[in-house]
Amino acid sequence: MLFVHPALAAPGDKEANQGINAARGGFCKRAIPLLESAESQRHRPSSAVPLADCYVKGGDLLKASEIYHTVASEKKEPGYNARDVAAITSAKKKAAQLEARIPTLVVTPVEPYEGLVVEVNGEEISDPSSPHPFDPGVQLVVVARADGYEQSSQKIALKEKQRREIKLRLKPKPGAKKPPATKPPEKPPEKPVATKPPVKKPPVKKPPEKPVATKPPEKPVATKPPVKKPPEKPVATKPPVKRPPEKPVATKPPAEPPRRAETTPGGAPGPGQTAKPPVEMPEPTPPGPRKQRKVWLGAGFRGFYVPQVMFKLLGEGGRDVLVPGGELALSTRLGTFDLVFSVAYARFWMQDTPFKPKGHPDTDYEIVASDLQALQADARLVWNIPLDRNELFAFRVGAGLGVGWTFMGDLYRTQAYPADAVAGDQSTFVPGDPYRYVKCRGPNNPAGSFRYCNQLDYDADHYPGYVEPSWFTRPKGRPQGLRPLVYPWLVLPEIGLSFRPWDRFALDLRAGASATGVLGGFGMRIAL
Repeated sequence: MLFVHPALAAPGDKEANQGINAARGGFCKRAIPLLESAESQRHRPSSAVPLADCYVKGGDLLKASEIYHTVASEKKEPGYNARDVAAITSAKKKAAQLEARIPTLVVTPVEPYEGLVVEVNGEEISDPSSPHPFDPGVQLVVVARADGYEQSSQKIALKEKQRREIKLRLKPKPGAKKPPATKPPEKPPEKPVATKPPVKKPPVKKPPEKPVATKPPEKPVATKPPVKKPPEKPVATKPPVKRPPEKPVATKPPAEPPRRAETTPGGAPGPGQTAKPPVEMPEPTPPGPRKQRKVWLGAGFRGFYVPQVMFKLLGEGGRDVLVPGGELALSTRLGTFDLVFSVAYARFWMQDTPFKPKGHPDTDYEIVASDLQALQADARLVWNIPLDRNELFAFRVGAGLGVGWTFMGDLYRTQAYPADAVAGDQSTFVPGDPYRYVKCRGPNNPAGSFRYCNQLDYDADHYPGYVEPSWFTRPKGRPQGLRPLVYPWLVLPEIGLSFRPWDRFALDLRAGASATGVLGGFGMRIAL
């Protein structure tokens, strides 16, 4: 019953189970088509929430938010199992968390524009002054136009949690006048009120008035003639001084404004006139990719890690060894590849470590130590894979080949015996923990150690102070030594990440598998 055959399951259950398992493993590219197919056949909260989780990982936050809110608003229905109920509960929490991550855009005009239309990626948005959500990292083309103004266009990309506001300012078209301000409509004149005509009354006859008695006119009184005054003398005034006429100042005739093309009512140019095409402002173009630099000089840390398993391939014993060092590198760009020439230093230091060849008895254990120092010269070919338009980050894959020379230091080998043994008691010299073995002081020294501290042919003189010869030298009658003198160097593959915050400066992090162990490095480069 726990493993239902697909033929007995409900429609979409097979795709849902496969998609849920893929989403849990982090394989969202495989999970999304399976979960979308399952949801198209039958909706279940347990498959919808993982689908939204994968949308979030892919950057489709709006799709994910819609699914979260839809599932969060659902109620438990018959047929829902425990996974569906848990998905509904988790969808409410995830929806609230995702809302804070979705960026918004507000377009605010600096002045009112008649017939303003704002489009984002070709779709008109209503009420642009209110926040509108968009997916982060998606390039948005914001176009605005209004009556009598030139069209404005700009490209932006929002980041997560960003609340972006654009102050919209449009330029009027050449020769176009701003629309006049509208006045409030005047009140219509009041209608005259009808009045009644006056009523005529018959005239009233008055009695004739009696005549009034008048007095006789009085005699005129004699008056004196007016006395004539002598005329006043005129006041002498100075004649006005004549000023020379001012010289006219030469002025340039005012420049005539450019004549606009006279057009007929149908829009065609009038006689003797040519219509000029409207001037369109070019849309701003995004900046191009960053300029590539040909030659770089770099320096940094380069070391190796030799795990104990490398010793297990040749024998028994050994330990983990860290080999620190540094390098100087000169690289040149060949298309998308970098050709790198470098010189490096490495210090192969190893403390006292027990070791014996594979298949040899316990009595052949030796204490091995090293203080070798080496120089390496190599050439690497690295392929750069940009992760963004400006190559701020780049993934690097390559391989290298070179040679090393141990110019200083030695390899020391000394026979060893169990530290728990009692001198003189041969029965106590039995195998034990090789990491507690100590160096022999000489043949059968201490007493009873002749099986460990022996005088066999190949290690007869491996006592304190013995230095191993190199690969190309050997004592008389003995095989060549084990100390490397000149050795090949190979790394395949090498992977890394480059961070280029400035045009002439970059940081590199890399790792790889080499003949001397696991390679690791961190350095910087400067363009020449």
